[in-house]
Amino acid sequence: MTRTLVISDLHLSPVRPEKLELFTRFMRGPAVNAAATYILGDLFEEFWVGNDDRTPPNTEIINELRDCTNKGGKIYFVRGNRELMLTASFEELTGCGVLKDQTVVDLDGKNTLLMHGDVLCSRDWKYQAYRRIVESGLSRKLFLNLPYRVRIAIAHGLRPHMQRSTGKKAAAIIDADQETIERVMLSHGVSELIHGHTHRPGIHEFELAGGTARRIVLGDWYDQDSVLVCEGEHRELISVRSYLGA
Repeated sequence: MTRTLVISDLHLSPVRPEKLELFTRFMRGPAVNAAATYILGDLFEEFWVGNDDRTPPNTEIINELRDCTNKGGKIYFVRGNRELMLTASFEELTGCGVLKDQTVVDLDGKNTLLMHGDVLCSRDWKYQAYRRIVESGLSRKLFLNLPYRVRIAIAHGLRPHMQRSTGKKAAAIIDADQETIERVMLSHGVSELIHGHTHRPGIHEFELAGGTARRIVLGDWYDQDSVLVCEGEHRELISVRSYLGA
């Protein structure tokens, strides 16, 4: 049976070289041979500023993605909150398909909703307001037309501020909201949702529209480096290290 792989929240950075090595091994092995590999955002640690972004280790990451797709790997990317300025031109750069957030895919015959997961944290209204501004076509156009150095200065200066802001918020505020989860799933007519962002990996079952629904939350790669392995109806959330050793 062919496997589909789903990962999210890699936050790849030079300060964690062991995770870069893990990503390289994953791209050169499982991702090449999988039926499809979905990356649900936050691939980069720093905010993405455009296809000319040379922040280390972006060039290395892009080269690995391109090498994988050149070898026949089918990789699909959903933008995370670190890549809100990423556009469809990323496809030309890497060979990856860029999907819209909240995309329904067929996972071995089961319609499954894929998303980064930040919009599910609806109680964090300050972040949601920020996201709507950044997501607007005008904001994106204005930002991407700025000189490279200006974009880097804005993006790299913004992240520490957002980290401090997030650190002051209650855990319940920055977690996914159950009512929002159910509303989004019902709007897409699905009983399975896979997302990242919250860094709280787990498989949750609950009642939805008179049936059983399943929400799978992917772990981040700071410590957990998890991958969701999908084979038919089976879903297994394991560490990448364990998967590579299998």
